[in-house]
Amino acid sequence: MAVFSQEVVLQGTSICRGIAIGHPYFFTLPEEMVPEYGISVDAVHEEIARYQLALDRGREDIKSLQDRLRRECIFDGVAILEAHLLIMQDPMLTTHVEEQVRTTKKNVDYVFQMIMKKYQKKFDAIKDSFFRERFKDIQDISRRILGHLRHGAHRCLKNVPANSIVFATDLTACDTAEAQNDCVVAFVTCSGGATSHAAIVAKAKGIPYVSSINFEQIAIEKDGWVVVDGRTGAIIVNPSEETLLKYQELRNQLHMHLEKLTQTGKLEAETYDGYGVQLSANIEMCSELDMLHQFGGSGVGLLRTESAFLTKEQLPTEEEQFAIYRDFVEQMKGLSIVIRTFDLGGDKYLRNQQTIESNPFLGCRAIRFSLREKEVFKAQLRAILRASAFGSVSIMFPMVSSLSELREAKAILREVRKELEAKQEPIASYIPVGCMIEVPSAAIVADLLAKECDFLSIGTNDLVQYTLAVDRSNSNLSELYSPTNPSILRLIRLIVSEANHHGIPVTVCGEVAADPRFTPLLLGLGVHELSVASRYLPIVKHAIRNTSIVAASKLAEEALLLDSAADIEELLNREYQRNAPEDRLYNLFNMNL
Repeated sequence: MAVFSQEVVLQGTSICRGIAIGHPYFFTLPEEMVPEYGISVDAVHEEIARYQLALDRGREDIKSLQDRLRRECIFDGVAILEAHLLIMQDPMLTTHVEEQVRTTKKNVDYVFQMIMKKYQKKFDAIKDSFFRERFKDIQDISRRILGHLRHGAHRCLKNVPANSIVFATDLTACDTAEAQNDCVVAFVTCSGGATSHAAIVAKAKGIPYVSSINFEQIAIEKDGWVVVDGRTGAIIVNPSEETLLKYQELRNQLHMHLEKLTQTGKLEAETYDGYGVQLSANIEMCSELDMLHQFGGSGVGLLRTESAFLTKEQLPTEEEQFAIYRDFVEQMKGLSIVIRTFDLGGDKYLRNQQTIESNPFLGCRAIRFSLREKEVFKAQLRAILRASAFGSVSIMFPMVSSLSELREAKAILREVRKELEAKQEPIASYIPVGCMIEVPSAAIVADLLAKECDFLSIGTNDLVQYTLAVDRSNSNLSELYSPTNPSILRLIRLIVSEANHHGIPVTVCGEVAADPRFTPLLLGLGVHELSVASRYLPIVKHAIRNTSIVAASKLAEEALLLDSAADIEELLNREYQRNAPEDRLYNLFNMNL
């Protein structure tokens, strides 16, 4: 291990962009060897009760974390931790452990650890990154349960010193969820991808995060200074006084600029040559609507209906859904809301759903699930139609892959409307209907889908994944998951062209919509509406107001002539810095407003 007293720069991969200056905090989790001992037949019941108590305390921990994330409006994190609660109901962690205690007559903490080690060997042999990422969740749960069984303090990032830059081999979603923003200023890990659960929560918190750093090769003094440059993925150990002053100034100016951006709520989302853009929000909970109104969003471009029900044991009733949808619509204060039908499947399941598919992202999810579970689908559509009487509502079907799926969904919608009209239920006379374009097959037949829709919405996260055949949770292939790939730009152009031909608008609601570098490109490609998480509204609105539709069109034409993702990304970076020089400080940052 090398020891350095001078400035050292380590180059890694940026996961969450930002600037942080602080002291290193090494987050290590040494494996505890649990002693093995036999128990009497009479003590079996006591051991099982001890285990059930540890499970209950583990669940309480996670629910407490969920409550904190809800207060922070980090709803992706809430959904991720809901998966932890699901795992804790799995027979692997309940009846199987109890049966092994009865069979082996061994102490439950030893039995539990041995079972976890067996599963680890099985998962280590699996190449699929989706399942490897799921096992991270299992390991995290295992660590928590074992801590309760051993009556030891659960090591976490909840109470670390102020100005800590956390160095770890890897992190879990619970690790990043437990981190306090006023104490943890950055994460640095040896491994971990941009779409891991830990990364998703870190991004939502706005904590800079750099991975692929082999920090174990050098000795970093615990009281020394470290700079994390999340723009470039650089970690600067023992920064010189000059370097330290430079980054302190950058950080301060960035903070001031972000404060200024939050004041854009009353300004129009239009280019400086007068091209208006509908800038909407993606939301999951009613609490997010306050930020939508504060930042002057034009409406909700995507309401994720499944999020409110992932904590339920059973599918929600029509009345439960109606109450929630009506609440959303009434709190819109006259603005429009696009309600997406259930996008269940993939990595989103209700607690008691037992269906585990070998490849869930290519399985029975989203509209496929709804068309198979017609009564569930009808109950949701009835609830949405009834809520439409209280405001401006549109309906959107997710993950449509063919015209026949869209037609079948619309036929069921017409059937439900007739049923409600026969009962003289109040319903809006006109409810726009659209679908999401998230798979290549839908993009290719965009002309057919546009004939049947009032609007289209491009979900770029999945469109990139399925078009490039790259699992976005696979950190080993993260460099291939690129929204600037020429094929993605051409698909967006195709979708927009066909939608324009049929006179309907197109929304982009994936991550690229929230990246201000992409704003002029998307406008130049003809996109009419952008829908982003509420906290990104000021950044994107500022980017819209700092471009012209003429310049945006020229940028799109130039980008479409390039033949590599790297060249297109370089073009976007260059043009963004050239056209908005005052924004160079926050270029490539993920903001937590």
